Amino acid sequence: MQEIIVAAITTIDIFIIYLVVQYKGSRLLLALWTAFLNILIPFTGFFLGEISLFLFHQWTEMLSGFLLSLIGLYMLLEKVENERPLFQIPPIILAFLVSIDAFSVSFTLGMMQFNRTLFMIASGFFAFVISWVALSFQRQLYFIRGKWISRLGGALLLIIGIYSLLN
Repeated sequence: MQEIIVAAITTIDIFIIYLVVQYKGSRLLLALWTAFLNILIPFTGFFLGEISLFLFHQWTEMLSGFLLSLIGLYMLLEKVENERPLFQIPPIILAFLVSIDAFSVSFTLGMMQFNRTLFMIASGFFAFVISWVALSFQRQLYFIRGKWISRLGGALLLIIGIYSLLN
């Protein structure tokens, strides 16, 4: 269950960015690339996180909780840019840019030995749905833009990180 919650939280930034970005290409293609990369990148992160589990066995739980807390703290403190038009870039590059943060989270989850398959499927699903909704309803969802939704996700990740540090 924690895997699904973390997957939902880590896709909040996709929602925020895609609400702001003025993308002129195929929304479906961009949403599909984003979902695919939110499966592929966490797979790599989980793999490397599990390897580090063997290398740093004694420090793994403390390190993973600390990293997750730092990611949450970063999301709390980051600045959300104002709306800017975006040059036409290939959807895979834009999808990669919004999906790369899934690596650090999945690396941490790999060290914590979370369920890799569940997280990857949930991350891909949420990435697709959130991408499609944000890109399709940009004008109707204008009121959601801003720092508060990113800070909410950051606070939730910070709480999960602190919880893992204490347990």
